[in-house]
Amino acid sequence: MKQKNVQTLKNAILDLKGAHCASCAYTIEHVGRKVQGIRDIRVVTDKQEIHVSYEGNPGSLERIVEIVKHLGYSASIRWDSIS
Repeated sequence: MKQKNVQTLKNAILDLKGAHCASCAYTIEHVGRKVQGIRDIRVVTDKQEIHVSYEGNPGSLERIVEIVKHLGYSASIRWDSIS
């Protein structure tokens, strides 16, 4: 029997600027879920954070930063938050 290659999920927090409403959060989450390797994304507007569960490729996080910028906000990866 062939076993699936199971990859451990990692978690990270991105600092967010400029997104203050539920609509902003929904848009970032909706588009972010389409990024390859992203398993879950949650925007916490009152803390100005994006919580991400991903498959381990830091490129996925960098893609989220690009998307957030394209949407008119600002995001940066908290490298010390990756677990």
